[in-house]
Parts: sequence; structure tokens; C-alpha cells
Amino acid sequence: MTELCLVRHGQTDWNRLEIIQGREDNPLNALGHQQAEESAAFLSQETWDLIVSSPLTRAVHTAQAIATACGIEHDAIRLDERFIEREFGAASGQPVKGIYEAVQADDERRVPGLESEDEMRARVLEGMEHLVEMYPGKRIIVVCHSHAIKAALSAIDDTYTFRHAMRNACSNYIIHQHGQFEVKAINVADHITDPAIMK
Repeated sequence: MTELCLVRHGQTDWNRLEIIQGREDNPLNALGHQQAEESAAFLSQETWDLIVSSPLTRAVHTAQAIATACGIEHDAIRLDERFIEREFGAASGQPVKGIYEAVQADDERRVPGLESEDEMRARVLEGMEHLVEMYPGKRIIVVCHSHAIKAALSAIDDTYTFRHAMRNACSNYIIHQHGQFEVKAINVADHITDPAIMK
């Protein structure tokens, strides 16, 4: 059995301001760094063999915090473009409230340049299949993004959709055995400081 834990990066200012954030390389803010440390402390209670990250800075910095806590060298973190955030096209940089309904509708006519849900599912699933082929029997953390996690979950089990909310720095557990992926737990984040939940 191979185990994957897909971790969303910590908060950025665009997350805080509810601005759609795709391939923009925005860094973690102060709370995001705290969330990365909280995620790291939580994940360090288990043993992990490998950490993979989206190449975007907010994911890499979250991955580095986790690596430090888990005793894994930063140089050993593998970057994989297949786990990068969705290309939101014309929606990138726009307030969530103004355009997110069109994004959720997967409507490329209303959002020019939008990467489709099917395209996302295909690339993220390819990334996961590569990991389980290359590292059978290992426990692997993949630090990535909200829509990458939604793509993974919905590729495995169609009861999950892109409308499922993902909290910053949440953990999502997937296993692979007998040639099949299975979702074990999603949005595990009780250990993460989240002002939206604390209101």
C-alpha cells in the first residue's frame, strides 16, 4: 500500500482578501507561515518517506516547514508541475464574489483561459500515478493547492466535486492498493489556526 497526504499551502494575502489566485507566485503571509508550522507539527507525528511540492513559492515554503519538522532535507523535496494550481485565466486576480460562480460552472466561455476540470483531473491523476509507480509502499506528502486537491479527490471518487471547500494547510489522505486509489480523509484541519472558522 502506498499512502499520499495532499496538503494545501498556508494562507496568502490573496486568500485572506478572497481574490482568485492561480499561477501567481504569491508568498505566504504571517498567518500562512504559522499554518505551515502547525501543519508541520501535526504531520511530524507520523513517519514520511518523501515530500513533493508544487513549484509555486507558497507551496514550497509550506513543504519546507513540513520537511524540517519531519527530518527531511529541503534539497530532497521534489518539485512537480503536475500539482501546480489551476490556470484560472481571466478570473485570476479577480474578487471571488464577482466571478467564482462561472469558475465553479467550469465555463470556459465566461472565463477565457480557464483550465477545465477534466484537464486538471487528468494532470493531477497522472502526477499521483507517477508517484505510486516510482515509490510503491512509501508514505508521501504532496504540498499543493485547493483546486489540485479537488481534482485529485474528484478523479478518484465522483462524490467529491470542485465545490468542496479546502481549508488552508489542510491534510487529505489517499491510499493506493490493488491498483486503485481510495480517499481516506479530507480537509483534516482541526490543528490549523483559521480565523474564518473561529468567528
